[in-house]
Amino acid sequence: MKIPLWLIGLLFAGYTAWCVNFWHCNVCHCCEGTTAATTASETTGVPLFNWNADKSVADAKFPDWKKNLIETKGHQGDTLLITGFYRANEADGEKLALARAASIRDMLAPQFPSDRVKLAAKLVDDGLTEANGPKESASTSWLKMVLKKEDSAIIESDQDVILLFPYNSTEKESDPKVDAYLKELCEKHKASTATFSVVGHTDEVGSDESNMAFGAARAKSVAKILTSNGIAASRITTNSKGETEPVAPNDTEDGRHQNRRVVITVNR
Repeated sequence: MKIPLWLIGLLFAGYTAWCVNFWHCNVCHCCEGTTAATTASETTGVPLFNWNADKSVADAKFPDWKKNLIETKGHQGDTLLITGFYRANEADGEKLALARAASIRDMLAPQFPSDRVKLAAKLVDDGLTEANGPKESASTSWLKMVLKKEDSAIIESDQDVILLFPYNSTEKESDPKVDAYLKELCEKHKASTATFSVVGHTDEVGSDESNMAFGAARAKSVAKILTSNGIAASRITTNSKGETEPVAPNDTEDGRHQNRRVVITVNR
C-alpha cells in the first residue's frame, strides 16, 4: 500500500516541530515558565536550588514532602543527616552546600528539632549551571540512634517529650541530664495553666502485669520530678501502657530500649 506524499510530509513536519521544541526547552532551557526540574518539584516537593543560591525556590508541595520525611522515614531518636550539594564552579562551594543543608534544616523546624540534625557537604556534577535550574541540591538520610543498656535519652517531637529508660530502671533522679531537662521544662510552664500527661511504657520482657506496673512506676517517677520542680500535682496525670504500644521490634536490644520510655505530653 502506497503512503500518500502529503501524509509523509505532514508526519515529517510534525516530527521536525517536536525536535525543535524539545531542544528549545530541554537543552537550551529557553522556554518561558518553569523548567523540567521545577515541574518535577511540583510533583515531589523536594527542595530545589538555583545556581549559587542558598535558599530553595518556593514549592507548594514542600509541606507534603516535609510531612512524609518526618513521619515515614525517621524513627524515634534517629538523627537526620542533610547533605548539601555544590558544583565545581559555584562560589565557596563547600560553604554554599552547608548553607543549603542548613536552609532545609530550618525549613523542617519546629516539627523536627534542629539539635537532631547533622549537616554535610558533597561535590556533585549534575549539569546545573548559571543558565539552567533549579535542581535538587541536597539529600537526606537517617542516622540510627543506638544506645547502651545503661543509657537514657531525651527525644523531643512536635507535641511530646520522650524519655528513654535504661534496662530494668524506673528511677530517673540519678540522671543529671534528664533532671536538668525536666527542670527547664517545668520553669517554662510553671506560670502557665498547661497540664501534663505522663505515660509509661515498657519492652515485652516480663509478664503483662509486671510490665504494666513497671510502666506506672516510670510515669510516677517522672511526675515526682515535675512536682519537685514546682508543677502542682493537680496538673499532672499518670498512666501506664505497659508493653501494649511498642514503637520498635522487641527482638533486638536497641528495639527494646526504644520501647522503654515515658511520654510527656504538655496540654496547653
